Amino acid sequence: MSRENIWHALPSEEIFKKLETSLRGLTPAEAEKRLSKYGPNELEEEKRITKLALLVHQLKNPLVGVLFAAALISFLVGKLIDTIVVVVVIIFNTSIGFFQEYKAEAALQALKSMAAPEAEVIRDCPEKGTCIEMRVKAREIVPGDIILLDAGDKVPADARIFEAINLEIDESMLTGESTPVRKTTEPLDKDLPVADRKNMAFSGTIVTQGRGKAVVVATGMKTEIGKIASLIKETEKAATPIQKRTTDLSKKLGLLAILASAAVLAISLLRGFEFFEGFLFVLAMAVSAIPEGLPVVITITLAIGVHRMAKRNAIIRNLQAVDTLGSATVICTDKTGTLTTNQMTVKKLFVNNKMVSVTGVGFAPEGNFQINGKDIDVKGDTALGLLLQVGTLCNNARLREHKLDGESRWEIYGDPTEGSIVVAAAKAGFQKDYLDEKYPRVDEIPFDPEKRYMVTFHKTPEENLLVCMKGAPETVLEYCSTILEDGQTKRLTTEKREEILKISVGMAGEALRVLAAAYQTIEVDNLEAFKEGIIQKHAKLVFIGVFGMIDPPRPEAKQAVELCKKAGIKVVMATGDHKLTAEAIAKEIGILEPGFRVLTGAEMDYLSDDELDAVIEKTSVFARVSPTHKYRIVESLRRIGHIVAMTGDGVNDAPALKAAEIGIAMGITGTDVTKETADMVLTDDNFASIVNAVEEGRVVFDNIRKVVKYLIATNTGEIITILGALLFLPGVPLIFTPVQILWVNLVTDGLLDKFLAMEPKEKDVMEQPPRKPEEKIINRDIALNIVYVSLFMAAGTLWIFSTAWNQGDPQKAQTLGFTTMAMFQVFNAINCRSRTTSVFKLGLTTNKYLLMGIVTSVSLQVLATFLHPLQIALGTVAISFWEWATIFIVSSSVFFADEIRKFIRSRVKR
Repeated sequence: MSRENIWHALPSEEIFKKLETSLRGLTPAEAEKRLSKYGPNELEEEKRITKLALLVHQLKNPLVGVLFAAALISFLVGKLIDTIVVVVVIIFNTSIGFFQEYKAEAALQALKSMAAPEAEVIRDCPEKGTCIEMRVKAREIVPGDIILLDAGDKVPADARIFEAINLEIDESMLTGESTPVRKTTEPLDKDLPVADRKNMAFSGTIVTQGRGKAVVVATGMKTEIGKIASLIKETEKAATPIQKRTTDLSKKLGLLAILASAAVLAISLLRGFEFFEGFLFVLAMAVSAIPEGLPVVITITLAIGVHRMAKRNAIIRNLQAVDTLGSATVICTDKTGTLTTNQMTVKKLFVNNKMVSVTGVGFAPEGNFQINGKDIDVKGDTALGLLLQVGTLCNNARLREHKLDGESRWEIYGDPTEGSIVVAAAKAGFQKDYLDEKYPRVDEIPFDPEKRYMVTFHKTPEENLLVCMKGAPETVLEYCSTILEDGQTKRLTTEKREEILKISVGMAGEALRVLAAAYQTIEVDNLEAFKEGIIQKHAKLVFIGVFGMIDPPRPEAKQAVELCKKAGIKVVMATGDHKLTAEAIAKEIGILEPGFRVLTGAEMDYLSDDELDAVIEKTSVFARVSPTHKYRIVESLRRIGHIVAMTGDGVNDAPALKAAEIGIAMGITGTDVTKETADMVLTDDNFASIVNAVEEGRVVFDNIRKVVKYLIATNTGEIITILGALLFLPGVPLIFTPVQILWVNLVTDGLLDKFLAMEPKEKDVMEQPPRKPEEKIINRDIALNIVYVSLFMAAGTLWIFSTAWNQGDPQKAQTLGFTTMAMFQVFNAINCRSRTTSVFKLGLTTNKYLLMGIVTSVSLQVLATFLHPLQIALGTVAISFWEWATIFIVSSSVFFADEIRKFIRSRVKR
């Protein structure tokens, strides 16, 4: 059986012959045989990551490796409690990361849309008699099956149409075309692109109008959707900036742990300690050098970002993708359904020598009619009212309201272009159901793409017939000899025809789809004669006016694009729609500005990768592009150094989504393939939500920086303190035990870093340019700040410790040193709320979670010195009120020192 991809170029008879089928369809036995041969009609899903693989992935972090080494050392030197504590830390860190990513995957599964579960086919027809239509599972469709297509159906497989009656199919999810395609049955040129194969029905597309029959030519991965799915599998997913940064940081911290441990071992041996005691120092240093809470707190910071994004209509599939939006320099977006509503809307009406604007967007029947910005009374304008009524009567679309969570959601059943007229009429108070009842349709001449008009005949309450015509302006004008103006019927002069045509062309130049309407009233007995007169082109009607409709931009899109510019992010439109339409929408929402160009897919075909790279910075709109073109656009942007976020809802967007650093799919109109590929799914399909996600992504990175700075300052302070004790306090044993270090790192810090991760956004977060991809989490300024506060921590802790040591109580000295270091972390957490702004400007209570964390942390530290079980586990003793007072005074020095630094920095910047 042939598997050629030129079915659209073959006549129906030859296709039936090649597929060894007929109009009577396949027998059940033959269908079963072909199902075994070609397999189920479904897309192959990428092998899902198993729970075990997800768990192993969490354990691959270099920091976890160092912790494993610390646990092994503890075990070898007989420190069982220390070993257990470190192992518990590893389990805790791993579990948090595992469950967060597992929950994210589960959320996506809940979001997946239902595929077409069944399809109507013709099978098992008798040799004589009428064929019986039957429904089968879509996965059981095979090449050679005869499928029936009707309005509202989802096409189950790629099929060649051999019968079409007013058949129109919405292919926007595959091609990006915003309007349904009128289908034909005649063979076409074999070199046509998918978007122009008008005798084909493609898997996953939606029948909006009419009915038809087709023979299945491809199923599963052989369909156009399947080919795109194959391209997705071949596309390598880009590593996210946060992955690169955390990997780099982890490697450096691991190296620091090794070097610091080696230095401590060497110094301890030179100071005369036994090798066993030296190993205890090494263990303490290794634990000090590793911020044990870092993997989990980064995961939690990302998870908090995920939660905040979910509240703002964005579901994150991959935790580490949260940060990437904060680094994005380009958002490459589809037009249909992303920047626009994917709901055709009447925007202008030319009637009664006036241009009338219609407000409102989408299918909701809410809006006003205006002339020069002033509202008008539609029912007081005879011609305008008649235009809307005739357009609604000569119409097969239906407007329906659905309640979802108490909110109204409006949908059009039928052709979206016709639906836009129904909605416009409803805005004026003309309901289609009422008009159909008042003027019942008795006959019609269906729309024909060659004749370019549709005519309906309606019985009036006066027992006459109302003739309604709708079609292309130049066609409708051919049938008109008069025009309705100022409530009167006047002769339609040549000059007036030219004026109307000129206005229609002008509206088309604004990317509006233009339709005209006309009417006539006749006697019931004249129906057949008038109908024949229309067909023979000698019937005469009264011209009323012109509709101008478009798939309009979302109301929030212009503001969202403006915010992107303010944040230093370029917005690029890449659409399968026509150049004129794309250009008009791009200009309206601010994407296409002076100095930038529009490039078509056909023009891209003549450009090499290097030539595309040279012009892409000055190109902000790509029109009439295929999936391959979109993929090339993303790759070109990445080659010249951009961090690319790609948005889309159709299958045609999926390969580019996977190639981008972050792919963003639409949750409502998005296809399963797109959602599977994307890193983020928008639950409201709103481009404006992307800007919110960018903001949250930036907040996430800022908070990661704050948390990492806080944790590493703790580790650096501990390292300097241990080295200082070894070098400057002769005869002193370990100033901290490994368990005490873990307490500071995981209990004191472990509470405060989680709440620090919940720090609200700073005011200027969307006024900063995107971060450079190579920018580190710890830059030079942060590193210097870490050293600055760490020296205060070490000096204060060593002073408190040495003072107590000189008084002859080693355990009390160790308890005081341990508690001082813990309290330093409390004050440093307050510092880390902002790197540049004083806490007093931020407001002491703006992060209430951190305040609760501080109270809890201080309470736990008090218990660590007074509660007997904790005294045994941590090796502490009770300390007095005055000792606590001294600790608070000394440890608060780090807070005032950093406030002074911030004050000096702000003065210098001025």
